[in-house]
Parts: sequence; C-alpha cells; structure tokens
Amino acid sequence: MNTMTFMKNQSFFILGLFALILYAFGFSAWGQPTKPQDPLSLTMWIAALEGRIETVRTSLDQGSVPDFADPNGRTALMMASYNGHTEMVKMLLDRGAKIDLVDSAGRTALMYAASGPFAPTVRVLIDRGADVNVRDSAEGFTALMFAAAEGQVEVIEVLLSHGADTTIKDKDNDTALD
Repeated sequence: MNTMTFMKNQSFFILGLFALILYAFGFSAWGQPTKPQDPLSLTMWIAALEGRIETVRTSLDQGSVPDFADPNGRTALMMASYNGHTEMVKMLLDRGAKIDLVDSAGRTALMYAASGPFAPTVRVLIDRGADVNVRDSAEGFTALMFAAAEGQVEVIEVLLSHGADTTIKDKDNDTALD
C-alpha cells in the first residue's frame, strides 16, 4: 500500500470513528440529534475494527448485535475484513454476522477485504458464501476491481480462482483489467 492510500484510509476511518461515537451518544456528525445507540454493540464494532477479538467475543456473549452498523451502514464484519482480522471475521460469521450486507455505498465485507493485502480474509469470506461478483452501488465496482485498483496481486489471484468475472463493467464502462 502506498503512503497516500494509507493516509487516505486512515483519515477515512478516523472521521468515520468520530462520526460513529457522536452517533452512539445521540448526535450526528452535523450536530443533529439522533436516536442513541446500543453502547455494547458500539464497543463491539470498535473492537472489531481494532482487532480486539476477546472484547468482541465478550460483547457478543453479553448480547451485542453482530450486524451493528455505523451511520454509513458499515458493520463489524466489514471493519474486521477491511483490516484483515481473519480470525475475527470467522468468529463474527460463526456468531451470526450476515456475510453479504451492504453499506451505504453498496459495499460488502469482501470488497473491504479485497482492497487490502488480506488474501486469507478474502478466502474465508468466499468459502463462507460471499458473492465474488456483486457490484457496489456507488461506482459499480466488484471486489476484483477494488483489488486491482490497489494492486493486491495475491487477492486478485484468489478472486479469479473463485470465479471473479473480468468482463463486468463499472459505471464508467471499465473492467478490472482496464
């Protein structure tokens, strides 16, 4: 991952985390009141993002919702996938997380995993039933397109070996090969 991509991704999640914390305490990022959220599930979501598997396990044991999502629809499974926390992904799926939920941009956990150097996480998601050819609603990207855009060669190989379609076109009429 190049430095600019790393900085962009870190900024994205810092802002998202800030918005999530505001949301959990009853405010949107724009200061508008919202319904306060479940603090136990929020703790679980943050722990999944950070890779703290024991905290997630304890939160789930205490009743947190495995598919808890931030205001943009990003679930704990998506966040664990984005950071390549493969054992966390397995546990969340074992505990009932839905594999093909989409966020507000139509992205799945597989798409999040495919954007990083996380071939083992990608394999787990595919083995558990993730659709390798689903397209997001924002740009029409597939997991293969995300992997190709980030130069994730090993992830590309895994996706192709599991039937990723190289002919699917995004909203700009480009394929993963373009």
